[in-house]
Amino acid sequence: MITRLARRLGFEASVPVSVVDDWIMPTDDASVPLAPRGGTATCLVDSVGRIQPAHARWTLDWSLAAGARWVSAIESERVRQKLVGPATLETTVTTPSGPVVQRVAAAVVDGEPAVVVEIENQGGVAIAVGLVARPLVHGGRGFLARAGASATAIDLGEGGAVRFDAAAATAVADGVDLLKHMPEADAGIASDAMTSRSGGAQAAAVFPLPHTATLRFVIELGGPVRSDAAVPAVDDIERGWQVHLNAGARFDVGDADVGERTSVAARGLLTAWPTPHAVPGAITALAELGFGADAPRLFDDLQDLDDDPTLLAAVARWSQLGEATPQLDVLDRYIGPIARAVHDASNRSSFSGPDWLAGALDALADRLDLIEQPDVAERVRSLAPTSSALGEIDALLARRRKIGEFADPAVGAQFVLGVRSRLLADRPGRLDLLPALPASWRGHTIDALGVPIEGGTVSFGVRWHGPRPAVLWQVDHPGEIQVTASAIDGDFASTESSGETLLADPGWPRSD
Repeated sequence: MITRLARRLGFEASVPVSVVDDWIMPTDDASVPLAPRGGTATCLVDSVGRIQPAHARWTLDWSLAAGARWVSAIESERVRQKLVGPATLETTVTTPSGPVVQRVAAAVVDGEPAVVVEIENQGGVAIAVGLVARPLVHGGRGFLARAGASATAIDLGEGGAVRFDAAAATAVADGVDLLKHMPEADAGIASDAMTSRSGGAQAAAVFPLPHTATLRFVIELGGPVRSDAAVPAVDDIERGWQVHLNAGARFDVGDADVGERTSVAARGLLTAWPTPHAVPGAITALAELGFGADAPRLFDDLQDLDDDPTLLAAVARWSQLGEATPQLDVLDRYIGPIARAVHDASNRSSFSGPDWLAGALDALADRLDLIEQPDVAERVRSLAPTSSALGEIDALLARRRKIGEFADPAVGAQFVLGVRSRLLADRPGRLDLLPALPASWRGHTIDALGVPIEGGTVSFGVRWHGPRPAVLWQVDHPGEIQVTASAIDGDFASTESSGETLLADPGWPRSD
């Protein structure tokens, strides 16, 4: 009743402060989002491994016991966290008996978006692991009107469920903080459910975890997951993401973390939902990574951005680097905001963008002709953009950020676009390699693999022979493409689809 009334009035009900006043509370609101490809649903994981399905008004806490005393991850003073690969967040709690590692990854389980969680006991003795669903959210209070626990699930009504194989003990409570009052592992299973008018319902499950053993469970993010559904291991999810990401562009620069950051940025762009004004950058970055087929899910936000010049550039770049046939229905569906953006650009006193913009606009005009929009196409061809300076990303490249920050689609897009612009300038019929190489990358091994260009892809690498860079390249394109490296060696040019050459000494000091 309270929940329904709160929703009818347009706000989310929260458990009263008085109910949670003496609870164990987190102090850090920072969280990392994880989602399956396509962003069908999202979860948030904070710095101690508390998990919140983004739509839910509860979080799942975890606690550990080696003997009689329980210590929650929130209370532990020895917690560290890192992103493992592009898609797995790993949180380690060091206990007196050794480390306990939680790994979290989002996936599709039984046809539904879900979170797969593994907790591994790397310590020397058996422990107990407790999971507690509490009416808290990252950054504040939540609301749980119903909570139930059984041998195979914590059931939170409309809020979803946590599913596992078998629990040793369970408990439910209203108001009393279950994280402080965990059931004993040998207490047995007490399948029970309860409702709470205050929204303070909770449910807990306890599991024995021998030395070297791993507990795996699933948190629903969408529809229900069957109890007998096959659940992938976190390592399998990570391998699946590597297959996804290897199908797109990859960048690597010596020991500059560019490869790792690019993978994390790509995963964020493929799963997260950027704020509306970050959508053009996300669409452009997806196209430049070779994932243009994933970009249309973001196009709904174009409706409110037609006076933003970056919208037209993003759609043009997406048109240029993708295949025409699957793009036509999308362009036809969103012709309204695209046409308004073209009109706005044609009325501006100046219209500027990257060097690729003129060629991208030509590609967009060709697509518009194919969907019988000749007037809009003609207006696109009449635009005469001027080149603007490269965006400033040197600070982003050098800044020591947490790797998870690159999963933010705005940060990730800025990073991807900046890296690509430093490594490759593509214009119709010409590829210019290394047009603006940062000083910190000079002298380091560089690889750019499967980078999309109009009508094909290019891969290239840079190796150094003393002060001189050697470039190896492979262009997969049906037409003739000229390869240059004008910022390093103005005398080099080749129309061969593959080759290698030793460029002139650019006079740069080698970076340490």
